[in-house]
Formats: sequence, C-alpha cells, structure tokens
Amino acid sequence: MQLEDYFEFLDPDDIRIKGHRIGIDNVIQYYLQGYSPEQILEELPSLNLEKIYATLACLLPA
Repeated sequence: MQLEDYFEFLDPDDIRIKGHRIGIDNVIQYYLQGYSPEQILEELPSLNLEKIYATLACLLPA
C-alpha cells in the first residue's frame, strides 16, 4: 500500500482522503470513540471500506 494512493498531504496537520474533503482525523476520531469500520462507513457514506481500513492502518505500528 502506497500512502499516496489513498491520501492527499495538504499540510502536516491536514491529511485528507483522496477524492474527498474528509480528513483522516475524522475517521480516526470515530474509531477512537469505538466505532467499527462498518459503523464509520454509515457515518461517512461517501467513503468505502478500503479507504477506511487504509486510514486505520496508519494507527498500527510498523
């Protein structure tokens, strides 16, 4: 997975999901509140599960 395939790096504090105005912080915030990827998709229906999982992969240690 290449990060550039999924994200637009507008600024160090503003990373957005490619093709959307949704920032990765929005997805991560839902996840940290206990939402599953499927529940995040319900809240952010313009995304797909692949993009949500790619965003959540950023949280995992390398």
